[in-house]
Amino acid sequence: AREGLIGMCMTNTEAIMVPTFGRQAMLGTNPIAFSMPADPVPFTFDAATTVVPRGKLEVYNKNSKPLPTGWAADENGADCTDAEHALDCISGKLGGGILPVGGAGEVNGGHKGYGYSMMCELLCAITSGGATSNHHVRAKGVGAGTCHSFIVIDPKIFGDAQQIKDNLSVFLEELRSAKRADENIPIYTHGQKEKISLEKRMRDGIEVNISTVSEMLDVCKYLGMDSEKYIGSFDVSAAKKSSYE
Repeated sequence: AREGLIGMCMTNTEAIMVPTFGRQAMLGTNPIAFSMPADPVPFTFDAATTVVPRGKLEVYNKNSKPLPTGWAADENGADCTDAEHALDCISGKLGGGILPVGGAGEVNGGHKGYGYSMMCELLCAITSGGATSNHHVRAKGVGAGTCHSFIVIDPKIFGDAQQIKDNLSVFLEELRSAKRADENIPIYTHGQKEKISLEKRMRDGIEVNISTVSEMLDVCKYLGMDSEKYIGSFDVSAAKKSSYE
């Protein structure tokens, strides 16, 4: 987008998503990202095709919070609100996993998230002859098999690139200015909140969960790095066990 082009990229991951009406993880989080130039903020959308990514389950587990209904399924295909058990199901290949965008079944559109994930799989693994999510490998010294897809479109092929950018800029501003359900809650366009968040993080720093710090220390130890030099000294006695062990 900074170069005036339209960009789309996606990647498959190890299997953590159960297909609609399934109870075995077969697809990854399979995120799809898209960006198109606009002023003052480009339209930039990046989202998993699962209801939530694995990392969200890890955050709930680290904070000992139950998962909301409709996020994950256990090994029997039933709704699972135990974050630790959901992660164990994924890591241990016990069955179960995270639900596609839309949740279980078709009533709330779960088949749409399933389809978006499949679209990612087709453009990443099938076209490249690589590993689909269910054939990814998690082992030391072995390539996981992750596949990617990158697509770039020059808007000039459609006409005047500046006019196209201006048209999008106007449309995004119209969206932000639309009537609100709650006057105290603004309407954002994709990429706007991230820009605000980036400015805040650069100014105030990033708050990190102590269990995440503990995982960072483990990574430093595994790589033979001086953890104190890189991230300082921390008491991690209260940290939860890593779901990556």
